[in-house]
Amino acid sequence: MIKKIKAPILAVAAVFTLTGCDLLDVDNPNSLVEEDIQREAAANGVANGSLRLASGAIADVWEGPAVVSDELYWTGSRDAWGQLDQGFIDDPYNEFTDGAFPGFGQAVWMARNAVTILEGHVANNPGDADFARDLARAKMFRGMVLMVVGETQDDMTFSDKQEDGAPVGPAGMSGILDQAIAELDAAVSGFSTLGETDLATTATAIRARAKMSRVIWDVLNPSATVGTAIAMAAARTDAETVLASVGGSDWKYNLTFSAASTSNPMGSNVNSRGENQWDESLVENTGPGASGRTGVVTLGDPFTGGSDLAVSAALTQWGTGTYGPISIATERLMRLIVAEDALAGGNTGDFEAQINAIRDLDNADAAHDYTYAAGNEVEALTHHRRVNTLFMGLRLQDMYRWGITLAKWDPQSAALTAPGTMLPITIVECRANTTIGEANC
Repeated sequence: MIKKIKAPILAVAAVFTLTGCDLLDVDNPNSLVEEDIQREAAANGVANGSLRLASGAIADVWEGPAVVSDELYWTGSRDAWGQLDQGFIDDPYNEFTDGAFPGFGQAVWMARNAVTILEGHVANNPGDADFARDLARAKMFRGMVLMVVGETQDDMTFSDKQEDGAPVGPAGMSGILDQAIAELDAAVSGFSTLGETDLATTATAIRARAKMSRVIWDVLNPSATVGTAIAMAAARTDAETVLASVGGSDWKYNLTFSAASTSNPMGSNVNSRGENQWDESLVENTGPGASGRTGVVTLGDPFTGGSDLAVSAALTQWGTGTYGPISIATERLMRLIVAEDALAGGNTGDFEAQINAIRDLDNADAAHDYTYAAGNEVEALTHHRRVNTLFMGLRLQDMYRWGITLAKWDPQSAALTAPGTMLPITIVECRANTTIGEANC
């Protein structure tokens, strides 16, 4: 029986030949070379490594759009955060979006490589449930990473180590979301075949989000705004499947962080360094860092007049340390998908029921219920989308499609002049990638 490695295998170690100092001229028995991660014993570690790289990279890349949006604001330290705060999301030289790009690229590469490696193990070991499960997990993680690429980037390259990949091009980004959905299709199928019900539910929930984002991509390209709601029929089917399994539990699929695995860059910047802070339209702040948040929710519930309870719940999840989790898919998001599709189809009763099912997760008292009334649809949908998807990498796209602008945005910024603009390929890639070059960045 093959002993399988459970720990994450993240990178291939570089081997250096040191001369002139015999004390340092030794072989490290713990070093890994690329062939090691291709061994069958490392299969589980390869899948875990893909998740670990994806977790840190996603948290890092989400922070830029969050600062542009009304989720985070710049506290006044590093100027590049201030440029994002003012809506300049498209600058390839921005030090923070540029700093996030290499890690994001590594996560994309590892997600693809993990699938390739595990496909080989499954082919060589037909019927092995462990290998099949690891392959389905790797496909789920690859689908998740590609989904975030499609949601956050205006363009992307897919290089393979020293082999440069040409930019996909802005028009090709919808195809990245299509690839994400295809990978998640395979993950759902793989988990279902294995009887892994919980994992199948998770993959279905991520796929529901990916399908939702695919529809929103079409709305934002070329048009930047839309009416009250958009039809999300394909996403709704997945969302209802998830709700049939986890409805009422406030279920979440979170990416988690710890000192033993990897850190949450966004959590560190907000809670520890205080470079950015929760927007003051959401919570009261007296200074940078988590210690500056008083815990007082400033955003009101438009239907009760009190402080919004979903923001309070998000504050609790976010915590005060540097290892707080981030959510990829939740019951709340599934209900929002169903609600928006219902509203787009004129089914106001279903819309009201889904909004109240979300509200019941925070307070099941009937006095907290929302009652549909013609004319309040926009407020109901946009408010509940905002407070129930906080820091999930979705807010800026919603602001674009509903024409929500901020006074802090510079009149010349892309966020204001070209709504729908997301992150560019940054200068670190342009300089290194021979298919681009700095002049074309």
